[in-house]
Amino acid sequence: MSGSIIIQNILHLSGGSHHMKLEIMDRRSRFEDFENEYRDSKAYLRRARQFLKDGQDHSIVFNVASLALERYLVALCYLHDMEPYNHNYNCLMDTVEMFMKVPAELNKEIRSLDQIFDICSLDHYYHGEPDIADMERVLSMCDAVEELFDQTKIESIRSSLAP
Repeated sequence: MSGSIIIQNILHLSGGSHHMKLEIMDRRSRFEDFENEYRDSKAYLRRARQFLKDGQDHSIVFNVASLALERYLVALCYLHDMEPYNHNYNCLMDTVEMFMKVPAELNKEIRSLDQIFDICSLDHYYHGEPDIADMERVLSMCDAVEELFDQTKIESIRSSLAP
């Protein structure tokens, strides 16, 4: 992405006429990133629910659903043309809060997952053991985050980028 920005600036400074076209390419590229993350988040959530239905251990369901939640949050950032600083839940929520108000309880619940996935330090690595309630919470969080996506905005962008 930074290479595209540099090219845009060079063309802009040199009076190049392709400046607008490159912005659209960047927008298309970011929207493709959104589409990939959004599709993957739904796939991870489907898989987590399938694992639950198949009787897999709750920790496996929790971990797969947590991946879905992370992907949902990254997709939400990309939809709003934001690049998350990091992919832990606190950083993702900090980025999301830059462009939308998230219900306080959902925000708190998502951020609480970093207590289970406290992997930011190699010296003091800790990965908590999720319990059944954690599994149920993360599945519920995925459903709640899905509701944050503005389907009208998504369709509008798809239409504007259609060939």
